Formats: sequence, structure tokens, C-alpha cells
Amino acid sequence: MVYVIDTARAPRGTAAEKPLLFATLITLTLSAVFVAMPGVDLAVSRLFYVEGLGFPAGKIEALKTFRAFGQYFPLALIIALVVGLVLKLIYPSRPSLFPPRFTLYFSSLFLLGPALTVNGILKPLFDRPRPRNVVDFGGTDAFVHAWGLGGHYFDDRSFVSGEAAVVACLIPLAFFVPVVWRRSVFVLLCVYAALTALNRIAFGAHFLSDVLIASGLMAMLAIGLAHLIYGRPGVQSCDIKLDAALSAFGHRLHGWRRETVASIVKAVTNRLSFSPALPQPAPSAEAELQG
Repeated sequence: MVYVIDTARAPRGTAAEKPLLFATLITLTLSAVFVAMPGVDLAVSRLFYVEGLGFPAGKIEALKTFRAFGQYFPLALIIALVVGLVLKLIYPSRPSLFPPRFTLYFSSLFLLGPALTVNGILKPLFDRPRPRNVVDFGGTDAFVHAWGLGGHYFDDRSFVSGEAAVVACLIPLAFFVPVVWRRSVFVLLCVYAALTALNRIAFGAHFLSDVLIASGLMAMLAIGLAHLIYGRPGVQSCDIKLDAALSAFGHRLHGWRRETVASIVKAVTNRLSFSPALPQPAPSAEAELQG
């Protein structure tokens, strides 16, 4: 698995030359548009709203199954990374199941993105109700535009979309496949992310701005982490160094385990060896007479 971005060869003035700047500008532009024209969010959500029925797409089993797949696919990747790391620590003399930088990159992406940025910072801070809960679509809460603090506490917050953020974090997988497949995999993952976002809008769970801004923020984070882990000069040998560090840590864990087991066995043995002998029962009078 090799991540390759050669910005030195990228045509000047294109997104490939400065992808982080491009992603930041796109995200800021989208934010400005949705703040200035909040009616766009309402207009898009209204396409999936039926008076008296709410958002009927949420009752379609096929769409529910698609949503479940969108939740389990990223979870399967995270579990695979954890299993690979655990196996490396259990068998430190063997090579890593996944390249260490691959594990470091996606672990950092999911932890800093959906876990911290979305669910740890944005959702607690921006109390924006979901479309199905606003007055415009039969709910009881007032509509709040993107990046709006609202002013009231909502139990079910909309800004930004956690599921859209998680799926967006899968798109960098396209850069770890052979070059001949890279464009096709990238397009497929983008289509998958777009369908997931559309599914959340159709369910009345998120506004258009929720999914687009979430995707933009994850793109910024993904590009920034890629530069730190893969793009800086002299990082080509990082996989070897990280693998060696994991091996050394695994051997230390085995050493600590052996020392702990040995100390426990020694303590138990010492306690048994110094324990007083069990008192013998006094001989009965009949036994003494027979003696």
C-alpha cells in the first residue's frame, strides 16, 4: 500500500498543486453560501418531504439497508486496523498486517475527524435541529442555519453529519490501490459518499449543508494528515522505523508479561512455603487406651 502525491509535478494553478488550500477554499465558500442563503437547505429538504407523511424515504427498507452498509463498512476497516495492530504486538517478530503508516493515517483520520471534530466539538457546540424536527417540516423547533448556535438545547442535533464524515474518510483509500485502479476507485468512493449524504437528506436527518460541510472538513483533515505522514521529505523510511518500534514495544510487552507471571508465581510459592502446618486433631481417649 503506497500513498503517492507528487505536488512538484502537478500543473501550476490546479487543485493538485495545493490540495489543502483548494479544499479549505471550497469548504469556506460552501459555508458562506449556506449562511447567506439558508433557504437552500430548506428547499432541498422539501424535495423529500410529504405533507402528513414527513420524510417517507425513511421507511423504505432498501434505503435502510444501504444506510446500515454505510455504517458497517467503515467499522469493518477500523476493526481490521485494530486487529492488525494487536497481532503485531502479539507476534512482534512478524511484519505488520498493514503498513504502519497506513494504520497511523486512518486511525488518526477517524479519531480526529468523526470522533473529535464532529461528535466531540461541532455537535455539542452547534445546537441545530434536524430537518424532521423543524417547524417547516411538521416539527416543533425553529430552523437554524449552518454554523448557527441556535440558542436552545436540542437532544438530536444535525450539524454536521457524522455518517457523511465517516464515509468521506474512506475516500483516501483510493490512493492506496495500484495506480491503474486509482481513478476508478476514487470515483466509486465519491459516488458512494454522495449517495450516503443523499440518503441522510432523504431521511430528514440532515440538511444539505450538514453533509457538504462535513465532507469538506474531512477533506481538509485528510489532506493535512497525508502531508504530515506521507508528503514530507525523508518520510519514506517511516514504515520501517514504525514497524521496528512496534516490534520493540511488542517484545517489551512480552517481557513485562513474563516478569509479571514470574513474580506472581514466586509470590504464591513463597506464601505456600511459609504457611504454618495444618494443626493435627488431638488423639481420642479410646486411641490413647489402645496405644
